[in-house]
Amino acid sequence: MEKSDSPSEVQSPTEKFRTVPNDAEEFGKVPQVAERKENHTLTVRESARIFEVAGVARTERSIINWCQPNRQGIARLDSYFDPNERKYYITPQSVEAVIQEEIQRVNKSSEPSTSEPFGTPVAHVKHPGNTSVADEKRLKELEREIFDLQIANRGKDYLIDQLKGERTSFFNELLSANRTVGQLETRLNQLDGLK
Repeated sequence: MEKSDSPSEVQSPTEKFRTVPNDAEEFGKVPQVAERKENHTLTVRESARIFEVAGVARTERSIINWCQPNRQGIARLDSYFDPNERKYYITPQSVEAVIQEEIQRVNKSSEPSTSEPFGTPVAHVKHPGNTSVADEKRLKELEREIFDLQIANRGKDYLIDQLKGERTSFFNELLSANRTVGQLETRLNQLDGLK
């Protein structure tokens, strides 16, 4: 058997050994469709300061999100991402337009609604024909239970008042007994001092 030296089997010296295909785009890379124009002058930080001065403060992160295209491929701010400086440059006109949009949105949400006010909800209406015998039994049972609990609470309150009265009288008797003992000890000490 002879070895054939066909071109398909011979590896050329310029061919790379074990190359890995790179199908995916680099992670975190921002696709750029626009080129930097002369009016892309503001950085994200400067834009945030302009928003703050205008009274609609926004974080730098929200401004970066507005520079990136949404699901429809539309960015809210006209911007250019410089890959060398890794910064967004934004046009002042788009910043002013977004500021006006935000002010309008705040004003629109603070205005009272022009729709008619929502009324009070309708109370549940019981119709005499809709109650069943089981419902009436349950209602009477609950009313009796409430009545029993009211009686029990009144009894507890009465017992607590009785115990408070007894405790007060017991402490008063104890205080008077202590005074008497103190007076007797004082007299005893006086008598011992005379002897």
